[in-house]
Amino acid sequence: MKKKINVYTKLDNFEENNEFQAIIYDDVIKYIDLDNNKMIVDIKNDLLTRENSDYLFVFDFKNENIDITIKKLNKSMGKKIKTLLIDKKKKSYTVRYLLIDEKQVNEYYVNF
Repeated sequence: MKKKINVYTKLDNFEENNEFQAIIYDDVIKYIDLDNNKMIVDIKNDLLTRENSDYLFVFDFKNENIDITIKKLNKSMGKKIKTLLIDKKKKSYTVRYLLIDEKQVNEYYVNF
Protein backbone atom coordinates (compact mmCIF):
# COMPACT_ATOMS: atom_id res chain seq x y z
CA MET A 1 0.00 0.00 0.00
CA LYS A 2 1.35 3.44 -0.92
CA LYS A 3 1.06 6.10 1.73
CA LYS A 4 2.57 9.44 2.76
CA ILE A 5 4.89 9.20 5.73
CA ASN A 6 6.64 11.79 7.87
CA VAL A 7 10.29 11.12 8.75
CA TYR A 8 12.23 13.02 11.40
CA THR A 9 15.97 12.47 11.75
CA LYS A 10 18.57 13.91 14.03
CA LEU A 11 21.96 12.83 12.72
CA ASP A 12 25.23 14.47 13.77
CA ASN A 13 23.25 17.27 15.47
CA PHE A 14 21.50 18.08 12.16
CA GLU A 15 17.70 17.79 12.28
CA GLU A 16 15.43 17.16 9.30
CA ASN A 17 11.71 16.59 8.98
CA ASN A 18 10.36 15.48 5.59
CA GLU A 19 7.38 13.83 3.95
CA PHE A 20 7.86 10.94 1.54
CA GLN A 21 5.70 8.63 -0.50
CA ALA A 22 6.31 5.11 0.82
CA ILE A 23 5.29 1.54 0.28
CA ILE A 24 4.13 -0.10 3.51
CA TYR A 25 3.64 -3.85 3.79
CA ASP A 26 3.66 -6.08 6.91
CA ASP A 27 5.66 -3.83 9.28
CA VAL A 28 8.11 -2.86 6.50
CA ILE A 29 8.32 0.67 5.11
CA LYS A 30 10.21 1.40 1.89
CA TYR A 31 10.93 4.84 0.43
CA ILE A 32 13.54 6.96 -1.35
CA ASP A 33 14.93 9.86 0.72
CA LEU A 34 16.05 13.31 -0.47
CA ASP A 35 19.63 12.10 -1.04
CA ASN A 36 18.34 9.31 -3.31
CA ASN A 37 19.02 6.62 -0.70
CA LYS A 38 16.76 3.59 -0.77
CA MET A 39 15.43 3.30 2.79
CA ILE A 40 13.89 0.17 4.31
CA VAL A 41 12.52 0.20 7.85
CA ASP A 42 11.80 -3.27 9.23
CA ILE A 43 9.82 -2.46 12.36
CA LYS A 44 9.30 -6.07 13.48
CA ASN A 45 13.05 -6.85 13.43
CA ASP A 46 14.29 -3.36 14.39
CA LEU A 47 16.40 -2.98 11.25
CA LEU A 48 17.00 0.16 9.22
CA THR A 49 18.66 -0.20 5.81
CA ARG A 50 20.01 2.71 3.80
CA GLU A 51 21.44 2.00 0.36
CA ASN A 52 22.86 4.16 -2.40
CA SER A 53 25.17 3.48 -5.35
CA ASP A 54 28.30 3.52 -3.14
CA TYR A 55 27.29 2.19 0.29
CA LEU A 56 24.95 -0.15 2.09
CA PHE A 57 24.25 0.56 5.77
CA VAL A 58 22.29 -1.93 7.88
CA PHE A 59 21.42 -0.65 11.35
CA ASP A 60 20.60 -3.58 13.64
CA PHE A 61 19.18 -2.02 16.78
CA LYS A 62 18.57 -5.32 18.60
CA ASN A 63 22.19 -6.44 18.20
CA GLU A 64 23.52 -2.86 18.54
CA ASN A 65 25.56 -2.88 15.36
CA ILE A 66 25.83 -1.05 12.05
CA ASP A 67 27.12 -3.11 9.12
CA ILE A 68 28.68 -0.83 6.49
CA THR A 69 29.44 -2.20 3.01
CA ILE A 70 31.53 -0.25 0.50
CA LYS A 71 30.12 -1.63 -2.73
CA LYS A 72 32.94 -0.79 -5.16
CA LEU A 73 35.56 -2.38 -2.90
CA ASN A 74 33.25 -5.21 -1.78
CA LYS A 75 34.40 -4.57 1.80
CA SER A 76 32.33 -4.63 4.97
CA MET A 77 32.97 -3.32 8.43
CA GLY A 78 30.99 -3.19 11.61
CA LYS A 79 30.42 -0.34 13.99
CA LYS A 80 29.07 -0.78 17.52
CA ILE A 81 26.19 1.35 18.72
CA LYS A 82 24.21 1.54 21.94
CA THR A 83 20.45 1.47 21.41
CA LEU A 84 18.90 3.92 23.85
CA LEU A 85 15.25 3.72 22.80
CA ILE A 86 12.98 1.67 20.58
CA ASP A 87 9.39 2.89 20.67
CA LYS A 88 6.80 1.09 18.54
CA LYS A 89 3.30 2.49 18.33
CA LYS A 90 0.39 1.75 16.03
CA LYS A 91 1.33 4.48 13.52
CA SER A 92 4.90 5.43 14.48
CA TYR A 93 8.35 4.00 15.09
CA THR A 94 11.15 5.75 16.96
CA VAL A 95 14.71 4.66 17.57
CA ARG A 96 17.45 6.57 19.39
CA TYR A 97 21.00 5.28 19.46
CA LEU A 98 24.49 6.29 20.52
CA LEU A 99 27.42 6.12 18.12
CA ILE A 100 29.91 4.87 20.68
CA ASP A 101 33.10 5.96 18.85
CA GLU A 102 31.81 9.48 18.28
CA LYS A 103 29.81 9.89 21.51
CA GLN A 104 26.94 11.14 19.32
CA VAL A 105 23.23 10.43 19.91
CA ASN A 106 21.17 10.06 16.73
CA GLU A 107 17.41 9.65 16.36
CA TYR A 108 15.13 8.30 13.65
CA TYR A 109 11.33 8.69 13.81
CA VAL A 110 8.75 7.72 11.21
CA ASN A 111 5.05 8.46 11.40
CA PHE A 112 2.93 6.45 8.95
